[in-house]
Amino acid sequence: FGHGMFLVCLESLYKKVTGYDLKYEALIGKPSVVTYNYAELLIRQQAEKLGWNIPVKTLYAIGDNPMSDIYGANLYNRYLQASQRTRAKVQAKSCGGGADPTAEAVDDHRKMTAAEMGGSTAAYVSDEDLPETCSSILVCTGVYSREQQELPSDPAQTVTEQHIFHGHRDFHFDPSLTQPSFVVQDVKEAVELVFHQEGWPLE
Repeated sequence: FGHGMFLVCLESLYKKVTGYDLKYEALIGKPSVVTYNYAELLIRQQAEKLGWNIPVKTLYAIGDNPMSDIYGANLYNRYLQASQRTRAKVQAKSCGGGADPTAEAVDDHRKMTAAEMGGSTAAYVSDEDLPETCSSILVCTGVYSREQQELPSDPAQTVTEQHIFHGHRDFHFDPSLTQPSFVVQDVKEAVELVFHQEGWPLE
């Protein structure tokens, strides 16, 4: 049990005492987008302190829980992809063509609830500074184990509905978001994978 259990208890007590559902103005924590947006900001700040001026194009999120770590990373990737499409549409509109980018931007983000966004559409950085993608890496040394539960080998398949979604009630469960970009044994293999993906030598 994690922080989600506290929220379930709080919601139940609130309903019991007041007779109403507890309404949230913001939800911060995995798998909400704002949590990954904040993590990206911290990575950007660390890079600046190290004198690395090259923009981060790809983020790698390593986690052991498909329902929170991987779900959140993939939700953040969806947000990044929608932001890229919105930027492209705005640029096309400013060059003299296309439909209203504001309406299309709303359509691009329609799959995400306010809770999934963290309760606020304000980003920590401008859309121009965002990475292009976020890859999710599932490790088998914690919640997830290949022996206990096997994700479908075919990426076109999704986790069955028999698996329980432990996300917040205000999140719309999308089984495809539990599918990691990569599955490795442990964090060491995850880091080696990142080096390989980025073309960096290990020594």
